[in-house]
Amino acid sequence: MEYAQNNQVPQPIVSKQSVREIGGHRVDVVTYGFADKIVILVSRDGNLGKMYNVPLISSAAPQLFSFDNSFNDGDVFSLLPLNRLTPIPMLGASSDDIEGRIYAAQIASLICRQSPEERRLVVIGMAHAHNPSDTITTSSRMEFIDILNLVGKCRVW
Repeated sequence: MEYAQNNQVPQPIVSKQSVREIGGHRVDVVTYGFADKIVILVSRDGNLGKMYNVPLISSAAPQLFSFDNSFNDGDVFSLLPLNRLTPIPMLGASSDDIEGRIYAAQIASLICRQSPEERRLVVIGMAHAHNPSDTITTSSRMEFIDILNLVGKCRVW
């Protein structure tokens, strides 16, 4: 037991956390890196409401009009989610939850763009951000970008 002699225990789970006030709400992002998956929890005022999983391994089917690799960081297309990623609702989410699917696909796209060789399953838990009947405003767009930036700071991939 080599690690016992050095008083070091191997750390099987890497985790990071970041907190910020966004849109008048406390947003906590906690990420966990396991051997087989990445778990990202985005809570709003301490609440989680839905979960998705997003496999990062692309399907064998050809992608028409793929823009996955045709962007630069400053390009407007870098804000589009990768079209090969499909968020799958798990808990508290339904297949017609467009906002949740966009957040999940965008977070998974962020991981793929930062680490193109990453193949672990991504599990994303998040709070219910807005009422579906609300209109999208400039402030809601800025909240979206702020949350993505917060997730990017908690990189475990």
